[in-house]
Amino acid sequence: MRKRILIMFISCLIVLPLIASAATDEASKLFEEGNKLYLDQNYTGAVQKYEQILHSGYENGELYFNLGNAYYKLGNTAEAILNYERAQQLLPNDDDVQFNLRLANLQVVDKIDAVPKFFLYRWFDSLLTVLPLFTLGWTTYTLFLLTLIFLSVFLLSPSFRAKRLSLAAALAAGTLLVLSLVLFTTASYREANTSYAIVMSDVANIKSAPDTKGSDLFVLHKGVKVQVLDEVNDWKKIRLADGKVGWIPENECEVI
Repeated sequence: MRKRILIMFISCLIVLPLIASAATDEASKLFEEGNKLYLDQNYTGAVQKYEQILHSGYENGELYFNLGNAYYKLGNTAEAILNYERAQQLLPNDDDVQFNLRLANLQVVDKIDAVPKFFLYRWFDSLLTVLPLFTLGWTTYTLFLLTLIFLSVFLLSPSFRAKRLSLAAALAAGTLLVLSLVLFTTASYREANTSYAIVMSDVANIKSAPDTKGSDLFVLHKGVKVQVLDEVNDWKKIRLADGKVGWIPENECEVI
């Protein structure tokens, strides 16, 4: 019995990587085919190839970016913005993604002015945008190790000069560690508790309550980015950049 289990375990170790490799090769093949169709100006065909890759469970920033480009060429602004936003989550510092996203947003009918933020909050927010969660995690871990190393040198070194230098280094690393930890905790909380969506319908009537009988508060058009605050049945509670809040049918928007 144990021998059989061992054989099955070893078989899984051999077969599963082969399956994963085959799936990756298939995704790469479809991606190349989609790129060729895009270059041939067959944007509908390119979209089909890119969507096929996503349906297989494979995704990356380049795939979403190319899919956004294909939708943009087809004149589907909402789908283009949705995929550019998804690409930006995976490639937060990519200039091409940011430029194309801004270009697509110029096509959006609704121009919503964001509520001005306090300059310290803007500075803090820009740090979270520049530094991805993965980078913040490794930075925090590295600073933690450096702080421990410098403190160890301070405690164990017999030299007064070495103690003074290691203490200063430990204080500097510790200060940066606290800042990095705050950024990492904030970024983790935002990623876990904050979600955004893109309005996909041509015209969406935003209601005062999650019900068709609710009064109309305002109207949004396709391509607008909204923050999702809550969900009730088939409705999503949303907030705009200018602070307006209301309810939209779930089928009229798509979460990024």
